[in-house]
Amino acid sequence: MGDVASDSSYLTALDSTRAEIIVPILDDIGGHVIGTIDVESEHLNAFDSKAQALLEESANVLTKFWTSGN
Repeated sequence: MGDVASDSSYLTALDSTRAEIIVPILDDIGGHVIGTIDVESEHLNAFDSKAQALLEESANVLTKFWTSGN
């Protein structure tokens, strides 16, 4: 979310947060969420499509790491 102050249902963790992005980490079998990457910023509109793509790729790597022992 580019401006968390514009969402009346936003749950504030840190008073300084102005933008947040949360990317799910999915298992490799059924698409169930096994974790999340949650990044917050003090800057409005801090996350662009490049940041999102990097976090999604990181989530894919974590999926492989977390499910490799199953």
